[in-house]
Amino acid sequence: MTDYRTMVPHAADLPLTGTRFASPLDLYSFVRQAWSADTICDPFDPSNPSRNQCAVTALAVHHYFGGDIFKTATKGGTHFYNRIGPSFWDLSAEQFGEPIPYDATPSSTAEAFRHASQTNFEQLIENIEARVAQTGEI
Repeated sequence: MTDYRTMVPHAADLPLTGTRFASPLDLYSFVRQAWSADTICDPFDPSNPSRNQCAVTALAVHHYFGGDIFKTATKGGTHFYNRIGPSFWDLSAEQFGEPIPYDATPSSTAEAFRHASQTNFEQLIENIEARVAQTGEI
């Protein structure tokens, strides 16, 4: 099975969506700093900040880049990730201590929102934008 964390296309391979980030990889550094207790419905684990952040993170990637949301079953439940153009992106994969059994099952924003609230999503986007404003980088 493919390790989607290592699938990094060149920015030229990505569709132009008007996003401020060149690629999901650029977004990733801001997402990692933006995860908090307010971005998930489950208890936040500071020692594993990406834990249970997959739905809200997939929604954020979709917000900035469009594309499709996919899911796969894991021991812990449903795990969400994205496809942008021909490439799959999983910005919350680091939460797992073992390989993820990706099976590329199509999902949707509606299904991801059943695992993350609108408030969680809005808070993550707000946190990302605040980090961007603080650093002045993109």
